[in-house]
This record gives sequence, C-alpha cells and structure tokens, in this order.
Amino acid sequence: YMSMKKMPRDSIEHMLEYVLQLAPDNASARLQLVQYAWEAEDDERIISLCKAARQYNPDEMAFYYFQGMAYYRQEDHDNALDAFQNGISVITDESDPAIASDFYAVLGDLLHQKGEQKRAFEAYDSCLQWKPDNIGCLNNYAYYLSELGQQLDRAEHMIARSEERRVGKERRSR
Repeated sequence: YMSMKKMPRDSIEHMLEYVLQLAPDNASARLQLVQYAWEAEDDERIISLCKAARQYNPDEMAFYYFQGMAYYRQEDHDNALDAFQNGISVITDESDPAIASDFYAVLGDLLHQKGEQKRAFEAYDSCLQWKPDNIGCLNNYAYYLSELGQQLDRAEHMIARSEERRVGKERRSR
C-alpha cells in the first residue's frame, strides 16, 4: 500500500523492518528490503538480511541467490560458492527454470575461477538442462572448453546457439 501511494522509501523500509520484528518469517517483507539493498548496492545489508531469511525461509531460492551475488560482488568467492551450493539444494522440479539455470551458471563460473573445471562443466551442463538457451552459460562454457582445446565441435555449437538467441532477442525488442 505504501509503495502504491508512493510514500518515501525510508518510511517503507522502516515499516518493513517493523513487520519483520513482528513476523521474522515474512519472506515478502524481507525480500523487499533485500531488493532495496540491492538497488543501493549495500552488499553487507543484503548478506545480513539473507542470512536471517535462510533461517526462517530455508526453501526460498531468492535469498541464496542475492546472498551469493552480494558475496560475488565483494569478490568473496568462497562464501558466494557456499551460498549458491546451498541454494542448489533447494531446487525442485517445480522451481522456475530460468532461476535454477542461473544458479548453476553462476556456480559454474565460481567453480571455474577456483580451477575446478570438471565440477564447473558439470554445473554448466545442469544449467543447460534447465534452460538450453542460457546465453551467458553457453558463452562461458564454450570459451572455457575452447581454452582447454576440448570438445571444440560442441563449443562451436554452443556459440552458434547463443548467437541465434541473442539475434532473436534483438529482433523481438525492435
């Protein structure tokens, strides 16, 4: 209601904090605060909010994602990896394919940065099972395969698929 009435953001945040005092398991209030912190690039606040949220709402994928991304932006790859690995554990058959795909794509990127190629490629494969046209994953996976000189035909096919997807998006946006 306060958002619809275009009330000041600090008033809305104060009310959301109050809601969490009354009902700390209120995922939507906490998620709105996370969104505000994300917009403000307040990574410490995001991490704090998500840590608490995971205690009250352990099956809510968004909190793992935002926490992992906040750690990632801080270049704390170990904690980012931990958040994404924990988040993957709550993915179910009913999960949004795009979100599940993104989890695995970021996990693959983190594992690659840590030099764990086999696990990174497994994560990329999982990503593409959820969303075969995940452009970021296709590009990174193909690049890393070509760097290693492995599965070059497959890498070429991935680049072609990502280019088709990108061009298709551009045409639809015109």
